[in-house]
Amino acid sequence: MTFDVDLLLKETVPDTQAHVRANRLVAAVASGDAGAAEMARVVLGEFHARSAEVAAFATLAARHPQQPVAGYFLDLARLVLDCEAPFLACAKALGLGERELAGERPPEGMRAFGSLMGWLAMRAGPAEAACVIRSDLLLWCGSCKALSEALNRLDPGLPEPVLEYVGLFATAPQRFVDGAHEVAAYGLARGESPAVVEHAVAQVEPVLAGFWAAALEPSPASC
Repeated sequence: MTFDVDLLLKETVPDTQAHVRANRLVAAVASGDAGAAEMARVVLGEFHARSAEVAAFATLAARHPQQPVAGYFLDLARLVLDCEAPFLACAKALGLGERELAGERPPEGMRAFGSLMGWLAMRAGPAEAACVIRSDLLLWCGSCKALSEALNRLDPGLPEPVLEYVGLFATAPQRFVDGAHEVAAYGLARGESPAVVEHAVAQVEPVLAGFWAAALEPSPASC
């Protein structure tokens, strides 16, 4: 049986507007109740998330070495790696060097993202992984756009490298949003279940909501 990839992608489009409206960090920054300390927690969480993403994308490409799957996930890994310099500049501007980032665990609410990436890497089929990443990109970039706008209104403002880094993700890279179609079609044609894909995509929004909310909580002691 052939499943309609267009219908699957339509059914798995996340409600980005609702996600952004519920983003506790964006609301706190907009009201002036959050700033550098909270963004430092975001950077700490993202340091570990970036490593998890690169490992997951490389593993997915190795597990599914055929095109278009391998190329899609290797390009995603390159996207993350290409942002390393502005990311480290952002971290440095917030008082965090690579040693500090590597030596401290992120707040608990941020750790679920790494688990999600690990599960994708080892278990997900191409359609499942591509639709999850598409949802992640749309939700993450939607929040970054709102966060960027709120951060730029802070007085006193945060260092320019912080604003520049967050601004990089104000728009989801269209080639990856669109590229999920071909990868999902490949997976469905080889027997992936749309119901399984939809269930996987449903996990993304609460994981990201927890990530952002954890920035408002005190960072736990290093382990």
